Amino acid sequence: MRTRLTLVLSVVTVSVLTAQAPQDRNQPTFRGGANYVRVDMYATRDGEAVQDIQASELEVLENGVSQKIQDFEHVVVRTEEVRNERREVAGIRESREAAADPRSRVFIIFLDTYHTQTEGSTIMRKPLAAFLNRLLGPNDLVALMTPEMSGRDIALGYKTKVIEDIVSNEWWGRRARIAGKDPKEELYEECLGAIKPVLRGDVLLQEFIARRREKLTLDAIEDLMTHLGWLRDERKAVLLVTEGWLLFEPNPSLMKEVSKRLGGPVMPRAFEPPVLSPAERGPFTESRVRECEADFNALAAIDSERRFRDIWGDANRGNVTFYPVYARGLASFDAPIGPDYPPPIHVDMANLKTRHESLRTLAVETDGEAIIDTNYIEKGLKRIADDLSSYYLFGYYSTNTNLDGKYRSITVRVKRPGVRVRARRGYRARTAAEVAAAAVTGATVRPEITSALNTVVGSSSRSGFRIRPSAWVRSQGDSAAATVWIVGELDFRTRREPAWVNGARAEVLLLGADGRQAGMTQVEIPEGQGEFGIRVPTSGPLAPGDYAVRVRLRGRDAELSDTARVTIPGKTSPIGEAVIWRRGTSTGPQFVRTSDQRFQRSERLRLELAADATGAAARLLDRTGKAMQVPVQISERMDVADGIRWIVADLTLGALAPGDYAIEIAAGGAAQVTGFRIVP
Repeated sequence: MRTRLTLVLSVVTVSVLTAQAPQDRNQPTFRGGANYVRVDMYATRDGEAVQDIQASELEVLENGVSQKIQDFEHVVVRTEEVRNERREVAGIRESREAAADPRSRVFIIFLDTYHTQTEGSTIMRKPLAAFLNRLLGPNDLVALMTPEMSGRDIALGYKTKVIEDIVSNEWWGRRARIAGKDPKEELYEECLGAIKPVLRGDVLLQEFIARRREKLTLDAIEDLMTHLGWLRDERKAVLLVTEGWLLFEPNPSLMKEVSKRLGGPVMPRAFEPPVLSPAERGPFTESRVRECEADFNALAAIDSERRFRDIWGDANRGNVTFYPVYARGLASFDAPIGPDYPPPIHVDMANLKTRHESLRTLAVETDGEAIIDTNYIEKGLKRIADDLSSYYLFGYYSTNTNLDGKYRSITVRVKRPGVRVRARRGYRARTAAEVAAAAVTGATVRPEITSALNTVVGSSSRSGFRIRPSAWVRSQGDSAAATVWIVGELDFRTRREPAWVNGARAEVLLLGADGRQAGMTQVEIPEGQGEFGIRVPTSGPLAPGDYAVRVRLRGRDAELSDTARVTIPGKTSPIGEAVIWRRGTSTGPQFVRTSDQRFQRSERLRLELAADATGAAARLLDRTGKAMQVPVQISERMDVADGIRWIVADLTLGALAPGDYAIEIAAGGAAQVTGFRIVP
């Protein structure tokens, strides 16, 4: 499991957005349509914003073809505080609606926790707080993100006070911090130290941890680009606080070193003990060896340089601008002061140069500005805020009416000497299917898909033990019968603690909305299992409505509990809600039940749905409800003991990028939608 940096994501406005003309009379109403394109443009001369450009001075080309401007507006952000205009955005849906306003600027503050030392996060406290106060207007939207989050986790809003408090007071930098290791890093240390303890300065361990942290950071930024790309067409700005990346390349020789540590064909050196087999390593089991080997192989093969190019390419297509800030200011050395030994001086200097160049490249390729090699960070942030305080919005109907989904480049020129222009570089045209879907659905997401994805958000917050209920109301003669299944799971780290290694007992209680007991049972969890699934016996027929399921887990001198809500529908259905299974490096060759709806790409996902109907069909949906061209295998099995037929859906996750998805199972005229998330 990954340790999450808990952040409250809300924002406060501290300034006023005004246009040159009064908004209620002279602001243009921006149009829409399949071939209508909106463009935002920033114009400067000698570093100062140009305030008086007219539409007649612009030349706009799309794929080299001249376009006619239909709407034009100049927007200026003022910095006076207007308290009565402060507002809040309630939920993801409202934030998306607010972001659709072309006059609302969108900012993401990305704190790269994995690649910022505590020193850097301390240095950035005051400049970030001043930047937020100076920059934001009442219509501006801002959110905070870290590598521990996905793009869907970010909550855009108008209030910035809480974020200001966080960046002012929290020591969020984790680079070189000893405390707070996540379970994966502890596993790597255990793997590479299985024969002899890992020593300070273990270069192999350091590289695998560094590769994983860089991968997680790039995964998060890549997911952010996906999220911002569909959020809206207008420009989005990302203030990236980091110390840069090394951009690792594939290195097959790393696995030779791993082979030596894990007992490969390499003979042990003289005077050293022979390599022990996995079975002789005590608690270091065969499944953990396989998990290590799978991770090490993947990390040795990563190509961060290629992914980095893809990220700034996606940023250009999604109209995203990066403003990287090197957190430590003017630095002489790259390596932190402890706890590990630093590399040779020439290696350290090369690493520092690579980190700086990666940030400069990201800024240049996305029309942003990098603040590097300076201790005057606040001055640099002020320059960025001033740069973003004045911009132009205009729109045109593309002369290319093909609904081909292809990328089209945009070139904007100003017929005035000495003026530098930064504008949207291009966009992806819509397809016929997208236009038809928007016309039919109004570009809204089906409620059942939203509900299914909301359960994934709930499964992201775990404290050692979590349960997940599933329900089915079926016809039984002239009446309806309700069945409730419960899956409980100890997370990987908790089940290794002494209190739980010898098994546990789960006490399950089903309560009605009035607090009365509707069902109760107990189940023994064998040693080393960590998960269970049971059908809850009920004291009588369950009436439609909400019920509470409480599970108390008792181990050796320890106790954990979790409570979840289960809804009994008011009508019968030929299929029930899904029970979720997973298979991956940590489970071995078998599937195991899970209450966690987060998966990695190396895993397989299985859904089992109790059903009276046959002839089921399944499809994979993205988070907007659009069907994806990834097959879901469907089969059936019969549970002889319970007399229940189960529809089984299997999905290989390797082809999916990090993000939220859903599987829709249809049978007998009914459908069930189950959400899940791919995490880095």
